[in-house]
Amino acid sequence: VTVQDADLQKQFEANKETYRIGEKRKIKYALLDVEQVRQSVQVPDAEVQAFYDQNKAQYTTEGRVRASHILLKTEGKDEAAVKVAAEALLAQAKAPGADFAALAKANSEDEGSAVNGGDLNYFGRGQMVPEFEQAAFGLKTGELSDLVKTTFGFHIIKIVDSQPETSRSLADVTPEIVDQLKWQKAQQQAEEIAKAMEVAIKTPADLARVAAERSVAVVESPLFLRDEPIGDLGAAPDVAARAFTMK
Repeated sequence: VTVQDADLQKQFEANKETYRIGEKRKIKYALLDVEQVRQSVQVPDAEVQAFYDQNKAQYTTEGRVRASHILLKTEGKDEAAVKVAAEALLAQAKAPGADFAALAKANSEDEGSAVNGGDLNYFGRGQMVPEFEQAAFGLKTGELSDLVKTTFGFHIIKIVDSQPETSRSLADVTPEIVDQLKWQKAQQQAEEIAKAMEVAIKTPADLARVAAERSVAVVESPLFLRDEPIGDLGAAPDVAARAFTMK
């Protein structure tokens, strides 16, 4: 196959935008590394203790119970008759050797849990209606409630397991708190240093001098397009946008 110059010219003219190289810029910038600042930050023990005291809920796992129940609904029914039926079921459930799961499968009108023997799995406070929650959290593992009336109907509740509230100690969470406070302090210090440098840098010639006074690195980027990563700085659209508005 022989390709003529005229063919090349025609192809080029038809696809000129494909071969267009956009405007590029190169910048020098002072890079204040927050991670480097963080390494020199000290966090007093008193601040760690104060943070722990103020955020204790964050280190606390709430208590949970695992319950099974039998529900007889009252909506559209004679409530008194439903209560009589529920009391009869309660008597069966309290009988020695009673199989609560079998009773729930056969009688519970909570379609979601009945197939699993009434099992509701684990839940914490605030997940059930108040009457149900109060009864469930007032029982010990293995205990059976009396009839519990809610907007759904009459419940018989059995506690299968319970997990008490637990809190992580200050010693356990100190490394996490120190790391978090170091990062916060480093961000604040870096912002203060950057603002001070901004005030001190009046001309391009001041950049290297002010950066050196603060032990801040000055970096020269390679040429980059507006939507390209900026060398080691990587994707920095705000920096790129600013660079392309400057002379």
